[in-house]
Amino acid sequence: MDKYPDYRSVYGGKVVASLMTKRVPFSKKSILLLVLLMTILLSCKIATIRSLEEDKEAKAGFNPNQYVESIWDSQLIPTFHEQAIEITDLLGQIDANQNKAIQDHGHRSGTGAYSFMTYGEAKVLAYAVDLRIGTLSLDFAPFDGTTDATMLVGPLIPRRNDAVRDAVGFIKFNDFVNQTEFAEVSNALKNHVLQNVVTVVDPDTITGKTVSFYGAFTLVDRSEIEIVPVTIEIQE
Repeated sequence: MDKYPDYRSVYGGKVVASLMTKRVPFSKKSILLLVLLMTILLSCKIATIRSLEEDKEAKAGFNPNQYVESIWDSQLIPTFHEQAIEITDLLGQIDANQNKAIQDHGHRSGTGAYSFMTYGEAKVLAYAVDLRIGTLSLDFAPFDGTTDATMLVGPLIPRRNDAVRDAVGFIKFNDFVNQTEFAEVSNALKNHVLQNVVTVVDPDTITGKTVSFYGAFTLVDRSEIEIVPVTIEIQE
């Protein structure tokens, strides 16, 4: 008797052949070969294709300070000059329709709060320092003697503050190897601000003076705007 019989069904007086698929038993050898192939495939790593220049940089290690130096004058400052919104105009837009202001002018990394580029003039009402974080209390026009925002001027800028990195829009997480490099860029930007921008501020004489600035802030609390400057000019 056939090991795999050919079954047929009868319908309407006609014999209709049914399709039967014979089972082909696997040998132990073929099973072992399949397991071996699966093991090889699972152990394979996806290779990242880099140019010779990129490979050289990867082996040398990422230098965030060099990266910041390479973009500061050529790309970052021009981006602020071209895209920053005057501070009283920007705050007015945020107050009128925060979602639209974010859509029009905000940038962020991941799912964090939105950051903005801005510029303007302000009277300095006071200088204060707490836990080595120095701030200027700023009064924007029309000058009424009340603090409209603060400016971070060192000697420390909080590590959590990534406003400059995120506000410009062209520094993307996917451009870096990992989160560590991305965070190092933010720290290097803040170090550049501390070493090259806020050095013009004399804590003993700044109160009462007018400053012109370009800077960035992250919108976490509308009542506590903290601007990280990228340029400061003190008007005598």
